[in-house]
Amino acid sequence: MSSKEEEYRQLFLTEALENFEELNRLFVELEKDQSSKKAIANIFRIVHTLKGNAMGMGYDKIADLAHTMEDIFGAIKNGEIPLDKELVDGLFRANDKLGGLINAVTSGERVSYLGIKTKLAVYLKNAREESEGQPEDGQQEAEVAIQEEAPKEPAEEETGTIKFADVVQIPVKRMDELLNMVGELVIERDRLIALFGSEGKSTLEFERIKRISSNLHYGIMNVRMVQMGFLFNKFHRVLRDAASSENKSVELVLKGTEVEIDRNILKIISDSMVHLVRNAVGHGIENSDERRNSGKDLTAKVTLDAKLEKDSVVITVSDDGKGIDQAKIKEKIVRQKMVTQEVADQLNENEIIRYIFEPGFSSADKVTDISGRGVGMDVVKKSVESIGGQVLVETELGIGTSIHLILPSSLALKGALLFEVANQDYAIPLTYIDSVAYITKDEIHQVGDSLMFDYQDHSIPVVFLEGLIETKNVDDIDQEKIGLKYIKKIDELIELNVIVSTHSGRLLGLVVDKLQRQKEIVEKKLPKPLDNSRLLSGTTILGSGNVCPVLDVASIMDILFQSATKKVES
Repeated sequence: MSSKEEEYRQLFLTEALENFEELNRLFVELEKDQSSKKAIANIFRIVHTLKGNAMGMGYDKIADLAHTMEDIFGAIKNGEIPLDKELVDGLFRANDKLGGLINAVTSGERVSYLGIKTKLAVYLKNAREESEGQPEDGQQEAEVAIQEEAPKEPAEEETGTIKFADVVQIPVKRMDELLNMVGELVIERDRLIALFGSEGKSTLEFERIKRISSNLHYGIMNVRMVQMGFLFNKFHRVLRDAASSENKSVELVLKGTEVEIDRNILKIISDSMVHLVRNAVGHGIENSDERRNSGKDLTAKVTLDAKLEKDSVVITVSDDGKGIDQAKIKEKIVRQKMVTQEVADQLNENEIIRYIFEPGFSSADKVTDISGRGVGMDVVKKSVESIGGQVLVETELGIGTSIHLILPSSLALKGALLFEVANQDYAIPLTYIDSVAYITKDEIHQVGDSLMFDYQDHSIPVVFLEGLIETKNVDDIDQEKIGLKYIKKIDELIELNVIVSTHSGRLLGLVVDKLQRQKEIVEKKLPKPLDNSRLLSGTTILGSGNVCPVLDVASIMDILFQSATKKVES
């Protein structure tokens, strides 16, 4: 296949997949209101366009099935056949097959579609034969009425000229390559500026190229941004299928669809979002009898919301269900031997609820298609943290649950705080920093082998980052080596630099040698053999040319929390 043919194929697939998702949304809308002439007209237009595009590319199977669906909706549009539940269910299955055929263009997978195609064709034939017995005048009157009420589409002007769209579709791979090159340009720019500065030369000559390269970087980043509606609108079908499987009445509410985020982030978290929506239906939403007894609306609501907060996008999946019973979780983690009863009794409510993200945990009383299998929430946590995000849970018994995904708005560029430990530069993404504190030795108190200090009416743990970095086995943390060993050597008057880190509702003080400055960094993946490090998430190149490791705060705090739990158990 030539590069030009591959480009055409990618353009077809992009539009075809968008058509498939839009059809899913329209079928859900049509299922709720089977008289919606607007939905019927839009579906007819989409399958007609998809049929033509597929024929032009030589994808005969896609064109064949789309043609049958076009015939069905042409007949519905003209009042030849009624739209009932049996037909709607068949159309849902046909659209699933259509999506399978589109994906098969890339995967090469064999998709059987002739069964549903034949079923729809037979349905159309039988329905038309049944309608032939109706009075001809009445038939004509009905058709005229439908044509008057159907939404009018503007007629195309025959100007004899060829028109081109104002939008050019670019494969995401090309955008990623371009963004990567601009990232390298920014790193090289900073290196030259630092080099001139170190030699005592003026760096004012670089101001123009600095501004242009920054604008170029942000411009390409913006091209890769998409609105949240691009993801949210895919969940009409996901929710419909989950609710049908659980025999529950659930409505999807979308908010913040105009908020923009990096397309690659959406791609990474899409499976996590599916888990959260399905769990909201399976775990959160009560059955009709329970909702009636609680005085709730029989139709439950699952809400997807997106908001911009500083440099992050917060996606919230909430339901108006029964909420999470922390007493029930506490009983289960003890029964499943995840912790002892003694440890469980010392955990606060937030710490207990965090166990829903542990591998293998499930609060379901019975196994169904979408709950009770002990998978899903741990996948959500790992997926979100893999891109530098966080997961927070808010819940109230009898009211509902909200799960917040705090995500970077872009993977290409992130704000970070640079600091120094043992003569080595490090960085922490700003999304993990609550604040910076300056404290003295007498403000730190010892609790067992651990160090704590008072911060905003709370007592939070504090560790010396140098000791943590020097630890050879992070699965067996020695509290003395990351705290007491250093505090004993410090003079009473020395001021300590503490980065107060935040993750999943927990706070941790990290003592560092020297705070430097905030900087926007381009983070790269760790090279081998460092790619297995649990303390680092990646690296960046500073203006000096030095490699600067980026701390994985999420992993560090999980390690320390698990270590503290083990210590209590022992």
